[in-house]
Amino acid sequence: MSRVPLTYRRLFRREVLDICSLIFIADIVTGVPTPVFPLYATGLGASLGLLGVITAMLGLGRLISALPVGILSDRLGRKSVLVGGMVMFAVSFVAYAMAPNAEWLFLPRLLQAVAMVATFPLGVAYIGDVVEPRDRGAAIGIYTAAMGSGFAVGPLIGSWVAANAGYPEAYLVGAAFALAGAVFGAVRLVRMKPGRGGPSIGSALVDLGALRTLIREPVMLMACIANIAMTLSMTGAIFTYFPIYARAVGISTVTIGSLFAWRSIASASGRIPMGPLSTRLPARWTLVGVLLAEAAIDVAIAHTTSALALTGLLILEGVGFGIFLVSGQSAVAAASGPHNRGAAVGMFWMAGSVGELFGPIVLGL
Repeated sequence: MSRVPLTYRRLFRREVLDICSLIFIADIVTGVPTPVFPLYATGLGASLGLLGVITAMLGLGRLISALPVGILSDRLGRKSVLVGGMVMFAVSFVAYAMAPNAEWLFLPRLLQAVAMVATFPLGVAYIGDVVEPRDRGAAIGIYTAAMGSGFAVGPLIGSWVAANAGYPEAYLVGAAFALAGAVFGAVRLVRMKPGRGGPSIGSALVDLGALRTLIREPVMLMACIANIAMTLSMTGAIFTYFPIYARAVGISTVTIGSLFAWRSIASASGRIPMGPLSTRLPARWTLVGVLLAEAAIDVAIAHTTSALALTGLLILEGVGFGIFLVSGQSAVAAASGPHNRGAAVGMFWMAGSVGELFGPIVLGL
């Protein structure tokens, strides 16, 4: 029997399946407003410039909160922060639904940022805590595939509810999913004691020496720089302005949601096989290759108005992002230990938040 099937047999257990189920729900929640938010904001009176600034608040919130939330999970345990993140999703989505004008959207955008850093990167830390190093790449592949699958469902739900009931109602549906995820996490996730065996960043509130040691790891530094570049493109060009561009060339809201769903399905399909490969392929070449492909796709999207061509390009972009996500997060998990893995994934997400902060603003000017 080959090593790969044996690996997946070892991973077919409660700890792995439950965190993948939680993150599937979390990405449904995140996906619900993806085709809706730019249209909702402009409908409330936001100009393209203001839309870029509001969108960038997600990056600012993640930039500010990613490392503290990761450190908090090193102290309190992953479960508490993961469940709290799902509750924060629900609170932020209710705030979105109550928005009387575009300016109101700044607050829920920041709350959503905290919810995101309290769920997605900490799920990787949870995986790193419960899975042996030899199986970690495969486990992260399954985990990120669950993320992508949820994000395939979310835009379909959000666009359908928005088209039939309205934009605020789409956010309320997302809030309901978030609360269901919080209950699931509280019941099913395993509470683990903080890791031992090294200098804990979380044992002091912020150990600057331990942080400097972590960022000096070549793999950590490379992954963080690559994440800045990827989120600069993805958040700016794909998530913020693609829905508006697609709407301008005559594509309906429901169809835009379908395009994002196809992107997520394609992205998720490549993540499981990429998991074992991520431990064999040099991360630096994988990440550079994906970034070059991302740049080419952005240019191609700007030069086509065909719904079929846009679907194909968005699918290719999704596949590339899936490869990037598995390789980058596997590298981060391998570069850290149980005592500082929450801080490591927080640092990785904080780096991505730099691109997420400036991408929408620069492209909106």
